[in-house]
Amino acid sequence: MGLPMALVDVDQALSGDWREYEGKVDLIRVQDPPVESWTRLREAGFLPKPQVVAWRAEVLDSEDRYLGTLPRKDRYDIRTAYRRAGEGGLRVGTEPLTAGLLEEFLELYERQVAAMRHGWAVAVEQRRNILAEAESYCAVMVRSQGTLVAGCLNQDVPAKDEIRARFSAVSSDHRHDSLARLLYWEMLREARGRKRRWASLGRDINLYGHVVKPGLFSFKSRLGFAAVPGQLLEPGSGSHQADRVVRFKELTDPTLLLSYAPVAGEAAALAAPLQLNLCTPSEELDTGPYRGVGLAGTTVHTVRPT
Repeated sequence: MGLPMALVDVDQALSGDWREYEGKVDLIRVQDPPVESWTRLREAGFLPKPQVVAWRAEVLDSEDRYLGTLPRKDRYDIRTAYRRAGEGGLRVGTEPLTAGLLEEFLELYERQVAAMRHGWAVAVEQRRNILAEAESYCAVMVRSQGTLVAGCLNQDVPAKDEIRARFSAVSSDHRHDSLARLLYWEMLREARGRKRRWASLGRDINLYGHVVKPGLFSFKSRLGFAAVPGQLLEPGSGSHQADRVVRFKELTDPTLLLSYAPVAGEAAALAAPLQLNLCTPSEELDTGPYRGVGLAGTTVHTVRPT
């Protein structure tokens, strides 16, 4: 099921006319609000934000130095993922992307997407483009007695001085092994080995609570990746929006979104750290699981649906 949403203009948002949609939708949105309206929209309870956020980390010159930037619990979780893989007889390796390997990966990927409530098999739709650029890819694969149980297709982008994790999948039988953490850690190692400055975990729709879940935000943050406006990395991509959560019929509790800092001008907003917003119907929310890297701060918004 799609997300119940009402699109309103700036005048409706500021005048309160949006309230006619309360009880009918989960989200009120102003699409592409002018930058000069952002301050007034904030005052009216709407959060100006990038449509898409990109996740990236500077890989640093050594693994020990990178590990030193992470909290102790996150370092422990990475080591635990490798220990479990070893105890389970899993083999981790980087392989060149071939047509056969891609089909093997897509079979696993499609099974994972099929189990999602709002799954979208993007990699399947892009099969031809992926193969056309196969030489730019390196694939981190995890196998159990030769059978693929987890994989991540990473694209090397020298022009951007980065490696990007494009698509990943983990078998449902191995979710408890934290293999996703292992896949991305291997991608960081590959980036460091290729002397790339940046590693990227791709782009997310900037609303964690519907198609993408709040747990994904926490997972990427705990690996040391920071969320930045998509336009900062790819100028002209994505758009601006101003959102107000009003209900949780299709949205999760909590729902997360990253808003622009209250600074003057579009360029300054894109360059400044983002603010994490947690929307919840609860009176009390433990914000601990939702700590992020490089954020301006965290605000909890208690939403009482009508």
